[in-house]
Amino acid sequence: MGRTEKSQGLAPPAIRKDMRAKRARHFVNKVVPAVLASNARARKGAEGSELFVDPGPVGEDLLGQGGEAKEEGEDVAGYVKRKGQGRRKVKDEGSGSGKRGVRKKDRELVEEFADLEIDKRSTMDAPTSRPTRRTRIIITDSLSAAHLLTFPSRYPVESEPRRQPNTEKKKDHKNLCILNMASPLRPGGGLLTGATSQEEFLCARTTLLPSLKESFYRLPEIGGAFTRDVLVLRDSGPLGEGKGELGVKERWWVDVVSAGMLRFPELEGAEEDPLEEKTWTKKDREMVEKKMRAVLRIVAGMGCRRVILGAWGCGAYGNPVNEVARAWRKVLDGAITEGGGGGKKRRAESEEEAWGQLEVVVFAIANRKMAGEFAEAFGGGVKVEDMPGGDKDGQESEEDEDQAAVQELRSKIEEMEKQIAQVWNPDLRARMETILQELRSQRAERE
Repeated sequence: MGRTEKSQGLAPPAIRKDMRAKRARHFVNKVVPAVLASNARARKGAEGSELFVDPGPVGEDLLGQGGEAKEEGEDVAGYVKRKGQGRRKVKDEGSGSGKRGVRKKDRELVEEFADLEIDKRSTMDAPTSRPTRRTRIIITDSLSAAHLLTFPSRYPVESEPRRQPNTEKKKDHKNLCILNMASPLRPGGGLLTGATSQEEFLCARTTLLPSLKESFYRLPEIGGAFTRDVLVLRDSGPLGEGKGELGVKERWWVDVVSAGMLRFPELEGAEEDPLEEKTWTKKDREMVEKKMRAVLRIVAGMGCRRVILGAWGCGAYGNPVNEVARAWRKVLDGAITEGGGGGKKRRAESEEEAWGQLEVVVFAIANRKMAGEFAEAFGGGVKVEDMPGGDKDGQESEEDEDQAAVQELRSKIEEMEKQIAQVWNPDLRARMETILQELRSQRAERE
């Protein structure tokens, strides 16, 4: 029988991986340093990256300053400082007269401060109403989704009918932010070995890698690193082809938050029935929600209004797509799982976590099947969109290739572990454990 599909004439996977690794090393060691040396904005962004460990709610410091201002306002309203007499308490309007009474000018000053205090409270209460936020799921990679939002006029269907791209008022423009689904152990993950997951994809096309400082690692369980003004130097085409380098005028900017996801969680329902939906344990679910909440706090706290997220941890890390989608929905809706109780404090926390700063949230998922499962679990009427003008079939080939290989290795490892548990012969057991160790090392290289 003949082929069911036309041959693409591709080199074997191992050779393609070596080609990617070689080009990635050239990009990291030659291209990026040259760009940083000649571009002050990109260099400043790489040097100024910050690490956030378990960040608090957005606006927490602002609320604290408001509380201090309130006390100062009360203090000013209750006291008047006079030359040679120090700080004295203001008496009621009806009490006292002459020098010891409150002069008309002082009363006007007190009233003015009282008015300012009222205005301040009104401005503090204003953000509690939740604005409309647009949520989308697009079958594409993170950089293509970011380009779509930054330059909507370049695509057949205008996707974002809002302000024009950063051609005017550059000082006031805020970049959109991309979630780098990072390795918690090493900067860039497996970039220099030819891996093709999302972090390697970003680091092989932008100036992100130099900003991921060794001192940041291991990345915190809750939190991440924020990098402003990451310069995009290549398009989203395959790295192994050696094409896709952008000209100086075609380059553009993004902000990036890098955070690590839960790895190989213990899943409920995984052993009882293979067809049953796999779910996190309660402990893992709460940890993931804290991770997601921390990412959104960093994004919103740094002033970003548009963010590119994804099916975080659903590839090589083995997190269920349906659980990740539901967790994102819960966190974006402002639900709080930390602590307990209720009352005014509880309501205030819910208002703070409404993410009113975010205008657009895009989930960029390259795998069509995964995007469909994600949308179904996310709910809310959010539909899966194709990338306007994009290649529907070619976007996911490299990443799917690695994910399929990792998934196959994981299946083999699980099967081998079950077989070893049933073997009593010491020699046979030792040989099988050697094979198991080799499979684990292969999985570690691909991850």
